[in-house]
Amino acid sequence: MLQLDVTPEVYAKEIAPARTFGFEYELDQMRDMGLIRGASLENAICFTRDGVANPEGLRFPDECCRHKALDLIGDLALIGRPLLGCVVAEKAGHAMHVALVKKLMSDPSFFEVVTFSRTSGAVA
Repeated sequence: MLQLDVTPEVYAKEIAPARTFGFEYELDQMRDMGLIRGASLENAICFTRDGVANPEGLRFPDECCRHKALDLIGDLALIGRPLLGCVVAEKAGHAMHVALVKKLMSDPSFFEVVTFSRTSGAVA
């Protein structure tokens, strides 16, 4: 589980460095599907049956969870506005994230657009 108040600073330090990940036994199938074309041990984590193939190990003990949060944040950016709220995602992925955005944006009664005063930080 990952719980963070996402600010630009937290995003840059705690989420953005989290790499995508996969399993060694899936590599050939993924390549055959045209996926992972640019993948390397520099930008992805490769799990073997014995552990992590990356010589430097993980950047965070929960790096996979942080990468899933990175995916979620990126997909929610499809909304086109900053999001103020609490998001709980369990066993989610890109398809579910995009479906959420489509559903949310399908009905203006599902959201409220607010503005903040630049001087006080208060909601206007």
